Amino acid sequence: MMKAFRFTKARTLALVAAVVLTTVALAATATQEGVWEIGPRMLPASVDVSDVMRESLLNTPAPDVEAARNFVPETIEQWKALISERGERAAAGARALANGLSVVVEQESIDGVNVHRVTPAEIDPRHENHLFVYLHGGAYLFNGGEAGTAEAVLIAARAKMLVLSVDYRMPPDHPAPAAINDVVAVWENLLNSRPATSLALGGTSAGGGLTMASVHRFKELDLDLPGALYLGTPGSDVNKVGDSRYIMEGIDRLLVAWDAGGAQGMSMYAADYDHNHPYVSPIYGDFEGFPPSYVISGTRDLMLSDAVRTHRKLRAAGVDADLHVYEGQSHGDYAAVPNSPESHEHYAELNAFLLKHLER
Repeated sequence: MMKAFRFTKARTLALVAAVVLTTVALAATATQEGVWEIGPRMLPASVDVSDVMRESLLNTPAPDVEAARNFVPETIEQWKALISERGERAAAGARALANGLSVVVEQESIDGVNVHRVTPAEIDPRHENHLFVYLHGGAYLFNGGEAGTAEAVLIAARAKMLVLSVDYRMPPDHPAPAAINDVVAVWENLLNSRPATSLALGGTSAGGGLTMASVHRFKELDLDLPGALYLGTPGSDVNKVGDSRYIMEGIDRLLVAWDAGGAQGMSMYAADYDHNHPYVSPIYGDFEGFPPSYVISGTRDLMLSDAVRTHRKLRAAGVDADLHVYEGQSHGDYAAVPNSPESHEHYAELNAFLLKHLER
């Protein structure tokens, strides 16, 4: 079994130091051999997108990289305040979305882990025996509690299936492997009453990364694996690796830049783990035997390379994996602009994938 961690004063200082070291390391990147210096460019609004998505792009000012970097908290106390503030706004948004889509969200507990049962107004008979286990995104720091249920609501409403959203523990107080331990606890409980092949597991961003890390852990524990995975623009690597994390800086309207909070959040999550450990950077794990996987990203996504690298690792391991890349979309835009045709198309594609691979 994994060892438990306690967030001590020494650990707090270590995490703050990790943030500083990460920033220094990113600054040193410019002196690396083979680095191309690319000057200012013009980026028009995307073509071949829906009117709704284009309007959303036209109404978004160009991301301010320096402002995003300067907004990053410097202390653990500041991080906690930001997490709380964002959580309140996200929870209000999730409640409004659930009400608008006639979805019922109920808080429960499974083996000591907080979860939310998300029930649509209507269950598709083809999903009657299925359950989607959802892991929310938020850089492993944000969207705790009800705030993490927004995309779970969309999946429940669009696929017309029952969703269980896992409110896994997060830093600063609970770094890795706390989140994985929570997913394992819920998974083992569900296996007592349901076949794994009737269960889907997945989420967006950190939720996609945690999905992969959890499957690595399931394999170690010899647990039955899900029937299908949803890897929404997955956070597959704690390190600043991959072309898109450089190319999409100042283009991705949500993440803006990797060192505008993403790197620090990942460092706090990784804590004592080596950054190449599969629990925190699941791209470095063994993908042999992974379940069929649906992967999605966009052409403006700072983490497009994460999706591409993940897809190639899955295919190299012989896994049935689909990669969907949408024009003009930044990180998670399919959930951020839920009224767009692209959002409806994505969740319809995901639903078709689930119906294809989940056991009825």
